[in-house]
Amino acid sequence: MEKYVFYFKEGTSKVFAESTLDKDDIKKLKQEGFKKHHLDFFAESKQDAITKLNAGNQENLDALREFSGNHMVMVVILLITLVVTLLNWNW
Repeated sequence: MEKYVFYFKEGTSKVFAESTLDKDDIKKLKQEGFKKHHLDFFAESKQDAITKLNAGNQENLDALREFSGNHMVMVVILLITLVVTLLNWNW
């Protein structure tokens, strides 16, 4: 298995086997505006590395969706409680 690294710039991404990149390649990528993704993967091929990255991103999105959903429920309950309290308040 080989270690693969990802570089991103706006809507563009590039994936490389880490062993194929030298300092000049990395410098050129940075000059072109690419930034290294914080995760890298051991994989059999570039496609396998991309699949692993996408799976990891999907897991993160699912966790964020669940986190956001839980907070939305709490906010709705809080708002309902606030409205009921204000309506029952003796002015």
